Amino acid sequence: MRKLVFSTLLAAITQLSYAKPPEARSLPLEQISIEHIDLQGQVRTWKLNKVCIDQQAYLLLMKGLTEPISISPSFKDGKPEQCRVAD
Repeated sequence: MRKLVFSTLLAAITQLSYAKPPEARSLPLEQISIEHIDLQGQVRTWKLNKVCIDQQAYLLLMKGLTEPISISPSFKDGKPEQCRVAD
């Protein structure tokens, strides 16, 4: 029985090892942007952009105008925020 389970798992892993990742995509910030907020301090200014990627809202924190420093899912009412950008 253990040999059968091991053989089945090994066959599944072997098939997965041949899987190819999807091709990289480019998503211009202007097309996926929902809103942005400027966070201003005495020394620095950050931009907080809410963007929509595959119907999921994300918060993208940028230092200056072009340097992203973090991205995280956006939550609304304790659940991941869904969105849709008009085509």
